[in-house]
Amino acid sequence: MFMVEFDGDCLLIRGGDKEDSLPLSHILGVFDYQFFFFQGIRVRALILINPHNPLGDIYPAHLLKECLDFAHRHKLHVIVDEIYMLSVYDDSTFTSVLSLNFKSELYLNFFCPPFVKDFVMCGMRVAALHTRNEEVRLALNQLASFHSCPGPVQYILSQLIADREWINKTFLPTNRRRLREACHILVDGLTSLGIPVLRSSAGLFVWADFRKFLVTQTFEAEMELWWKFIAEKLYISPGGAFYCCEPGWFRLVFSDSADKIHLGIQRLAMILQAYVSEATPLDDQGKVTLALDSVSTDSDSDSSDERTNSLEEISEESQ
Repeated sequence: MFMVEFDGDCLLIRGGDKEDSLPLSHILGVFDYQFFFFQGIRVRALILINPHNPLGDIYPAHLLKECLDFAHRHKLHVIVDEIYMLSVYDDSTFTSVLSLNFKSELYLNFFCPPFVKDFVMCGMRVAALHTRNEEVRLALNQLASFHSCPGPVQYILSQLIADREWINKTFLPTNRRRLREACHILVDGLTSLGIPVLRSSAGLFVWADFRKFLVTQTFEAEMELWWKFIAEKLYISPGGAFYCCEPGWFRLVFSDSADKIHLGIQRLAMILQAYVSEATPLDDQGKVTLALDSVSTDSDSDSSDERTNSLEEISEESQ
């Protein structure tokens, strides 16, 4: 199964700038090569997550078409998850794969955005599947019989989405504005600490580069830094939980109040200041740059005695 996600998307990201990353159109060429290289493995599906998690990137229409053409050439099922499609908070243009012409419609399986993300309904794990493949539909119906959506939940959600005027004129504009403002607060705070950030367009998070704070450029050092964050009540997700190809990247969620974001930045500044004093990680110039003068710190800390170095557990919380 090919997943147009980390192995390609993050392959050449440097300095937190989207323009420095590997062109996604080139990744499909890599996939073509891999497809024939791994002839001994039966590839069955291409997975597309758009907007991207955790990069917050949006795939342009021409790239989506290339992905669909690629799947058509190799007779692959396409599984599409547009979980953050309503949480685009800048001027980027989002194109749903359903608006494109796919030559193999029987192979297209589309998950409509769940309520838990775009509608800010944590715990309401309900979504819909769009497919014209009768075999897929029948198989999923068999599974759904064991964990169907409760009737009261179906009624509440149906009433919600029926109010299109409120959704389009009130909720979505307000939610996008708040996401944009919260993102700016977090990015400004990270920038003040000398932490490069990948520019994002959608979702609830940013992708930040903490590599210069690692004692060694290993995933073990990444987890060591992560546990420092946890000890001071700061939960951000390490890149290893997303199968990032290099250590030192973290995903930070900003969908909260401005006060809590500022508190998180203060704790981050305190942790990094203490961590730098314990060890001296070097950047490309052999120096450590940490601008903390403009950021006050919060000394509230409570270390945890129960620690497990399991990326699998972290990954479940990071989805």
